[in-house]
Amino acid sequence: MSRAERNRTLRTEYDDYTVWLALFDAVPVILFMLSGLVIYSMFGSRLFMAGVLMSFAGGMCKVIWKLIAAVKKRNYALLTFLFHLLLPAGFILMMLSVVIPAAKQGASGVELRDSIAAQLWRSLTMQPAVWCFLAGFAGLCLMGYLSVRMDDSARASWIEQSINTLAQLAILAGVILVYTGTFYPASDAAAVALSDTDTVKVAVLRSDDKSAAGPEADEGDDMVFFDGPGNDSALVFYPGAKVEPASYAPLMKRISENGVDCFLCSMPANIALLDKDMAEDIKASYDYKKWYIGGHSLGGATAAMLVSDSEKASGWDGLILLAAYPTDRISVPTLSVYGSEDGVLNKSNYDKAAEEGMWPDDFTEVVIEGGNHAQFGDYGKQEGDGQASVSAEEQQRQTAEAIDNFVK
Repeated sequence: MSRAERNRTLRTEYDDYTVWLALFDAVPVILFMLSGLVIYSMFGSRLFMAGVLMSFAGGMCKVIWKLIAAVKKRNYALLTFLFHLLLPAGFILMMLSVVIPAAKQGASGVELRDSIAAQLWRSLTMQPAVWCFLAGFAGLCLMGYLSVRMDDSARASWIEQSINTLAQLAILAGVILVYTGTFYPASDAAAVALSDTDTVKVAVLRSDDKSAAGPEADEGDDMVFFDGPGNDSALVFYPGAKVEPASYAPLMKRISENGVDCFLCSMPANIALLDKDMAEDIKASYDYKKWYIGGHSLGGATAAMLVSDSEKASGWDGLILLAAYPTDRISVPTLSVYGSEDGVLNKSNYDKAAEEGMWPDDFTEVVIEGGNHAQFGDYGKQEGDGQASVSAEEQQRQTAEAIDNFVK
C-alpha cells in the first residue's frame, strides 16, 4: 500500500478522532510520570529514573502521533516505532534498577530482610496501598485485553484510555500512601531520651494545649515538650522530611539542659511543609521572652520559609538551621550548622543562597568536622549520606553547644 493510500485509509478509519481524545491520552502518561517521581524521591535510583523518563517519552510519542492523526489525518510511523521501542525499554531499565542492586547486595551478604527486594515487597504489600496497586494492575490487564479484542476506533480508544487513567490513578494513590506511610524510625537511644531526668521534664502535648505539664501521650499528639531549667527562651523545632520526630529527642534534651526549652513538632506525613505555620500556633500559646525557630534538612528549610515572611519574622529572635538553607531573604539572626561529611545537603544551593544575599547580616556558620546529615537525629544511616567520623552523640553535643552560644 502506498503512502497516499495509507493516509486515505487513516482519514476514513480515524475520521472521528479529535484533539480532545489525543490530549486525554496524555493523562495516564502524566500520572505514570508522577508515580515515577515519587518513587525516585524515596529510593533515589538514577537507573530507575532513566527508565521512567524513557517510558514517559514513549508514551508522549503515542500522544503526539494521535494528535497528528486527529488534526492532519496522517500516520507518522516513526512515532509509532519510537513508542514500541521506548516504552518496553524503559520498563526494562526500571526492572534492572531493582535487580542489579539486589544482586550486589546478595553477593555482599546483606540479609534478606534488609535487601532492596525485601524493601520493595514491603512497599507493595503495605496496607492500604496494596489494594490500590491490585486495582491498578487489574486495570492495566483489562486495558491490555481490550486493546487486543477491540478495533482502532475512537470509541475503543476512549474506553481503553479511560481504564488506563483509572489504573494509573490507583497506582499513584498507592505510591503516595507508601510515601506518606514510610519514614526513618527513631532509634532505641532516641526513645530513651523521651523520659524525664533530674533537669529536664518531657511531656507530649497538643499544639492547642496551654498546659506546659501536658497530658500523657496518645494518638493525635503533635509535639513533645522538653522543659529544662531555663524559663526565658524556647525553640520550636521542625524535623527533617520522612524522619520520626522522636529521633531528635537526644538533641532537644541537650538543648533544654542548656536553658532553652524545646517544642519538637510532629508533622502530617512527617513533612514540615504540610503545616508550615505550626510554630506560630505554639508561640501564641506559651509565654517566653525569646522565641527561636529551627529545623533539620527540609524542616529547616520550612522554618526559614516561615521567618522569610516579613510580618511573621518580627516575632522570632533567631533561626537555627541544621543541614538546611533558605530559599528567600532572611532578616532575623541565623545560625547554620552542618557536618563536613554531609552527603545529602545540596552544598551548591547552600552556597548559592549566600551569593544571592539570602542569609542575614547577623549570620553564624558552624561546620562540624566529621559530622554527616543524619546524625543531628538518631534514626540510622540516611540514603546518600556521607560516612561520619564522629559519633552521633558528639555531633549532637557540638550542635547543642553551638545553639547555646548563639542564643547567649
